[in-house]
Amino acid sequence: MSIRSAIASMFLGTVVFVPAVYAEDDASTKGAGESWRAQRPTVGDPRPPVLPTFEKSVLSNGMALYVAVEDALPLVSFRVVLKGGSTQDPPGKDGLTSLTFDMLEEGAGDLDALAFSDRVADLGAGFGAGASRDQGGVGVSGLTRNAEDMLALMADAVLRPRFAPKDFDRLKEKTIADLTRRRGSPQGLAPEYLPALIYGTDHPYGHPITGTLETVRTLTLDDAKTQYGRLFAPRHAALIAVGDVKLDEVKALAEKTFGSWKNKGADLAPVPARAAQARTRILVVNKAPSAQTVAFLGRPIFGRGHPDEFPVRLANAVFGGSFSSRLNMNLREAKGYTYGANSIADFRANVGQLLTYAALRQDVTAAGLKEFFLEIEGLTKRPPTPEEVSEAKNGAVRSLTGRFQSIQATASAASGLFVYDLPLDYFARLPSQYEQASLEAIRQAAKHYFVTDQMQVLLVGDAKAVVPKLKAAGLGPVEVVEPPQVGP
Repeated sequence: MSIRSAIASMFLGTVVFVPAVYAEDDASTKGAGESWRAQRPTVGDPRPPVLPTFEKSVLSNGMALYVAVEDALPLVSFRVVLKGGSTQDPPGKDGLTSLTFDMLEEGAGDLDALAFSDRVADLGAGFGAGASRDQGGVGVSGLTRNAEDMLALMADAVLRPRFAPKDFDRLKEKTIADLTRRRGSPQGLAPEYLPALIYGTDHPYGHPITGTLETVRTLTLDDAKTQYGRLFAPRHAALIAVGDVKLDEVKALAEKTFGSWKNKGADLAPVPARAAQARTRILVVNKAPSAQTVAFLGRPIFGRGHPDEFPVRLANAVFGGSFSSRLNMNLREAKGYTYGANSIADFRANVGQLLTYAALRQDVTAAGLKEFFLEIEGLTKRPPTPEEVSEAKNGAVRSLTGRFQSIQATASAASGLFVYDLPLDYFARLPSQYEQASLEAIRQAAKHYFVTDQMQVLLVGDAKAVVPKLKAAGLGPVEVVEPPQVGP
């Protein structure tokens, strides 16, 4: 039976076993011919990562335009990105920006929510909108031949959203239902406490992006309309196009669809830096019963462009930023305390964060937290080795291409060029910036920023089970809080 027939039979529900055929007299498989087994195959030279390049222009109304040509397929992805994000939520209205952007999927222009969704489907396109901490975005992707229609549809969503009361009420109730569900697990509860613990309640990063049950319940349709008017302005916006398109073609279409946009919007509130503070307690949020304890350790750190940015990225890779990192090899492989332990170094405009986390077995919460502390201290006592740094650099550089494996991913990544005012060749320069970070700079960054006493600690789990062991271990003062009750 042919291979084609065998595969066809499998899909038809019949598994056919095809016997293997061996060449009995092949000298490469026996006797002296097996000497090849003694030598490991050589690794070829790494290929340089294939990274996108962008061209930039500006529309007549001041809206920025970024274009990257990727013409292997007749596809294009458009994205309008707006500066701001949840950092622009008014006091007491956490989650407003997120809800406002979500409303852009609920109809625009002459199309109500269902008709808008049908129009997206008619174009064979994908459409979405949402907000993060520093930005909000609206995107549409599909065939290049539908580029003009897709861009016109996205312009309707950005410039002429309907904000129908019934759609707002439905979306608000859905958001409340999602937030209610999240409070049912330690993983869902943690984001309500972590931002304030790291940045402070008075900082623009100090609240959840989607808000809380208490804040979202107070939001009104007028709040969303006002927030839309504040944030949606060409001076705050950029259009990004990635795919089988050219700059002059996109600019002509963009002038047609966005050129008449004149709203001035409001000045955006700046995001201040935040210095790390000494830890004064271990915060335990009681979520019982729970077989696991979700552990987060974090601190604020400098923003993008700091001289220590890439040394810290590489020190973090050694510490907990990869599967083979010290932290994961300890907590998962050696101790069996968790399915996985991770860390991230996240940099934004003026302030970033170092964050490390794991879901620990409840019975080893204290022991696991102690290992977190020991591994952080270990970056000073056992500085990153040349071998670890080489592996971290290789991993960072060779994984870059994976960040741009689709035109949608490239368009999303390009949002940072505008939001953080990065150079057009930012992505192309990343390999050299990783390579240029010296061993000594990485060791000094590890020593200076990975400081146990400056890492705030949040534990979400069964307080009755874990607190006595935390106190017995002498890991520091413990504060227990009860989460808000889920109710109307």
